[in-house]
Amino acid sequence: MLQTNQSSAFGGGGRNSWRCLAAGFLLLAACTSTPQGREAKYMEKGKSAAARKNYHAAIVDFEVASQNMPRDAEPVYQLGMAYLGMGWAARAVDAFEKTLWLNPKHAGAQYQMALVKVGSNRPELIEESKKVLTAYLAAHPGNVETMAPLALAQAKLGNKAEAWKLLAAAEEKNPANMRPATILIGYYAAKGDVATAKQMARDLAERLPNSPDAAILRAQVSLAMRDFADTDAQVNRALALESDFRPALQMRLRRALMNQDRAAAEETSQELSKLPEKVTWGAYGRMLFAENKVDQGITEFKRVLREHDHNAALRHQVASLLIGAGRNAEAEEVVDAALKKDPKDKAALLEKTTLEIDAGRLDDATRDAKTLHDMRAFPGQLSYQESRIFAARGQSIKQGDLLAEALKYNPRLLLARIELARLLTTSGRPKNALALLEQTTPGEQQAPRYIYSRDLALISSGSLDEARKSVDAQLAAGKSPGFLYLDAVLRIKAHDMPGARKSLEQSFQMMPDDPPTLRLLGECMNEQKEGPKFVEMLRQAAAKNPKSAILQNTLGAQLLNQGDQQGARAAFEAAKAAGDALDADNEITTLDLRAGAMERARQRLLDLIKTHDNARSRLLLAEIEARRGSSADVVVAHYLKALDMEPANALVMNNLAN
Repeated sequence: MLQTNQSSAFGGGGRNSWRCLAAGFLLLAACTSTPQGREAKYMEKGKSAAARKNYHAAIVDFEVASQNMPRDAEPVYQLGMAYLGMGWAARAVDAFEKTLWLNPKHAGAQYQMALVKVGSNRPELIEESKKVLTAYLAAHPGNVETMAPLALAQAKLGNKAEAWKLLAAAEEKNPANMRPATILIGYYAAKGDVATAKQMARDLAERLPNSPDAAILRAQVSLAMRDFADTDAQVNRALALESDFRPALQMRLRRALMNQDRAAAEETSQELSKLPEKVTWGAYGRMLFAENKVDQGITEFKRVLREHDHNAALRHQVASLLIGAGRNAEAEEVVDAALKKDPKDKAALLEKTTLEIDAGRLDDATRDAKTLHDMRAFPGQLSYQESRIFAARGQSIKQGDLLAEALKYNPRLLLARIELARLLTTSGRPKNALALLEQTTPGEQQAPRYIYSRDLALISSGSLDEARKSVDAQLAAGKSPGFLYLDAVLRIKAHDMPGARKSLEQSFQMMPDDPPTLRLLGECMNEQKEGPKFVEMLRQAAAKNPKSAILQNTLGAQLLNQGDQQGARAAFEAAKAAGDALDADNEITTLDLRAGAMERARQRLLDLIKTHDNARSRLLLAEIEARRGSSADVVVAHYLKALDMEPANALVMNNLAN
């Protein structure tokens, strides 16, 4: 009997036990083969991935779960939370709205949408937000994270007393959490209620005399109010309480930079680099790069990398700084070392792609971009870099599509927004460019590159007075090539040619290879019968900057205009050697055709389009094939390819029609 009982307990009880076991497996298989079973399986996988902060995997799992049960709100809600984890706010909002469409009573989605609505300026939406947050706080008493947005809602609705009460409750619950106070003080400061913001910050610092956080919050308010004496006093107070308090050291660094006190800035950044937090390890190195002490900065980063076992984040910092400083060869060494250690290092792959585009290795860049796509890495930045690949190939339509895609993923990607605005301006849609540029934060609108892009769009749209005021303000703050160029454009429109010429020459001296300046200066000097002088200026500048393909191409074009084909060819060959395969090869092809070397020209173009496919090369190939007597299909194929890349190219359309 004992043996029989043991057998049945552990699966050795004969035919009936095996039947039960088989039935169990069949039941399990049936569960996972139903939509409900598959949903449960992928929901569990998604939650596990989200708990590990592997949001990419979680997104895939929640999408599969939702596809199996499309009317269930929960997978959509979890998808929204995963989007939040990725920082994709717009997608998260879409997911939460869909969740509420599927289940209007979904508490989690209601709460998340309340957090969105509290940021609105519409009283009815803020009132809705207040009701949801109040109910949530009643169900979760003492939840400080809910007190902060609820206090903001009360403040926006004019209930200052209620807002202060919530702030006091949050402070009592967790004195170390400055978020509720920061949000509320920030709101009153932005609203222009300086007195309330200042009073709240002072009261908080006095109630918490031993809190360096409270001291720094007061310092931030005082800095915004330009009360620099109190700012410095609060920074010193915070550091007296905690000598290595990172926010206080960062504020002291900011004040040193404002006062142009380089010694204090370097000393403070050195202190920051010694802190245990990874985010500050490269502070001193970054300061040296900012001061254009690049070699010292490289030495500092090498030291810090050794000290911190070649930390990946530090490697990426120095690679980005080297790229920004134009030290691409050294940047490539750092990136290659990172990829040797970890071939799947996403940040290093993105940097590698950037360097490959800069070097004109477009096929390599395309390959690495595909790898990043497969890894679902950095979608916004990746789309921006891919737009640069198509820009280098002369495919402006695809470039614009990718820039728009980059902004969809990351609306705060200023470089993509500015470049797309430039494309809109140059394509005759400056008002669209201005509308696009308006969708930026006040901080972004202070960036010189933003102001330049906006001024260019203003000029193109005919808003000359507004552009004039902006350009004058920038030039008053300091001369720069870009704004000197815009000044020249405005002067030409005002028929002030001597003033325009003066600004262009100043811009040329500061940045001799600025394309807009070169183009306009050349036009002015040729119009004034001073073409030979302009050529001599280009020769001298090219001799001083032998790696500038822009100068060599411009020199070649000017020599060609003067009938010096031999000199033009030498300049274009120099431009190609400097890294410009696209424009230089197209120009050399044109010279080959003039010299009757049609087959050589054809082969050059066929080689070029393998790596730098572009509309101009396709147009030239179509003409060559027509001269060679090739079939209509071959000729038309080149025209169609050119039209695909530049749909608005009138010359291609006319030739294709013929």
